[in-house]
Amino acid sequence: MKKLIALLLALVMVCGMVACGGGGEDEPTAAPTAPPTSGTVPTEPQGEPVYIAENAKEITGTVKYYSAFSLTQGVQAMIDEFNKHYPNITIEATVYKNSDEGNLGLDTALMAGGQVDVFQSYGIHNTSARWENNMVWDLTDLMAKDNLDLVKEWGTDTYVYNGRIYCFPSGGLKCYIAINMKAWEEAGLGEYPTLEKGWTWDEYIEACRKLTKRDENGKTVVYGGGDYNSTEYWTYPLRQSKGTNFYYDMTDGLSDFDNPLFAKVLQRELDCAAEGIWYPKAKYKADKTKSRDMFLQGVVATSVESIVTRYMVAKEPSEIGFKTYYAPYPVNAAGEVNYMTSAHNNSFVMISKKTENIDAAYAWAKWVATYGNKYMFAAGHAAMWTGTNAEDVVDVVFGSKERAETYVDVDSFIENSVSIGGPFYKEDYIPAYNVIHGEIMDEIVPLVFDGTYTVADAIAEMKELADEAIKEALKK
Repeated sequence: MKKLIALLLALVMVCGMVACGGGGEDEPTAAPTAPPTSGTVPTEPQGEPVYIAENAKEITGTVKYYSAFSLTQGVQAMIDEFNKHYPNITIEATVYKNSDEGNLGLDTALMAGGQVDVFQSYGIHNTSARWENNMVWDLTDLMAKDNLDLVKEWGTDTYVYNGRIYCFPSGGLKCYIAINMKAWEEAGLGEYPTLEKGWTWDEYIEACRKLTKRDENGKTVVYGGGDYNSTEYWTYPLRQSKGTNFYYDMTDGLSDFDNPLFAKVLQRELDCAAEGIWYPKAKYKADKTKSRDMFLQGVVATSVESIVTRYMVAKEPSEIGFKTYYAPYPVNAAGEVNYMTSAHNNSFVMISKKTENIDAAYAWAKWVATYGNKYMFAAGHAAMWTGTNAEDVVDVVFGSKERAETYVDVDSFIENSVSIGGPFYKEDYIPAYNVIHGEIMDEIVPLVFDGTYTVADAIAEMKELADEAIKEALKK
C-alpha cells in the first residue's frame, strides 16, 4: 500500500508541474455526474453512422498507439485490416502494463506530449481521472458529425462527463464458468447450463461438490470449482445482482458494504474453500498461481473465468486433454436479472489532448472501437461494439470454426463468451472509487481469505473507511 501511495503522490507532483488541472489520484475521485440516460450528447446524431471516412485514403500521418496488448494479441491483425482502408496512416503500437507503474508512465507521457496519440484506458477509475484532468480529446462533435450514438453503437451512454464524450467504449470483461466437459460428463451431471435456462450459485456449488475428487485420506486432488485468482472477482456476484454501482447505496450516496449480500457472497467463497470443493483464493496468492493454469491442467474442473481462451489456444488440444464448455455466470437468486449476461466496460479508447494529427488519431480510435473491436477477443477481452459479428470472433480467436471445435463447445462460446446485446453491469457514480477499490477493498479482503479477518470484521471496517472516503470526496 505504501508503494501505491508513493506512486500516486508522484503523479500528483507531475500534474502540478505541467498544470494538468484537477486533483491527483491520491485524492478521492469526485463523482463524474454521468447520467445513464440518452440525451446527454449536445448534438443528436442524425442519419447513417460513418465508420470509415469517405476520404480515408487521403488521410496521412503516424499514430502512436498505447495498449496493454502485444502485436500478436490481435493488434497487428487490427492494424493490417485498418490499413486496407487507410493505407497512408502508420500505426506505431507500444505495449504498456496496466499496473500502477504502467499507468503512471502513460499519464506522464500524455502530459509531456508527443509520445501518445491514441491509447486504451483500463477501468473507469483510470479513465475518469484522465478526462477530469483534461488529458484527452473531447470526441463529442466528431462523433455527432459521424452520426455515432453511444447507445446504438455500444449499448450505453453511461460514461459521459458533464454532457461531453471523451472515450469510445472498447473492451469489456465477460465472465463465465469454464467447464471441463470430460469431468462434467464423467460425473454424470447431464445437461449443461444455458443462458435461457440459467442457473443459481447454489446449483453451481452443488455441481462443484459432485465434480470434486479426493484421495483415500480425504484430501482434495481435483477441486470442483474456484473463483478467478484476482481479489476483486469476489465482487462480481454483487455486480450481477445490483446491475450498477455495486460499491454504493444510492439512497444515501455512501457505501453499500452493510448490504447483507456483501457478507453472503464473501462468506460463500470462504465456505466453498473450507469444504474443499473450491480452490482457495489464498492459495492462488501464496503460490502465485493463476486460475486459468489450474483449470487447463485439470486441477479444477470448473472455474470463474474471463480470459482463459487466450491461454487455451496457445496450446494444442492434445496438451489440454479436454474440451471446454462456457456456462453462463450464475445468479444469486432464481429469476433475477443477470447483469453479467454481457460484458461490462473494462477498457476505453481515448485520444491524447496533445495529439498533433487529430484526423489520423480519430480514424484509428474509431476503428478500434468499431470494426476493429472484434480483435479485443484475441487478448481475452470481449468486444463492446454492437455491430460485432460472432462468427468473426470465432475466426479471430481460433483461426476457424473447425479449429475452434477441437477446443471448445462453439455454441456455448458464442452464447456466453461473445454474448453481445444482453444486460450488463455499468457504473456512473464513483466518488472515492480509487480509494475504495484500490486501498480499502484490495487491502482488507485478502486478510479475510487468509483467515486474519472475519467476514463481519472486514465488512464493518470497509463500511467505515469507505463512508469516510466518500464524504471527503463529495466535499471537493
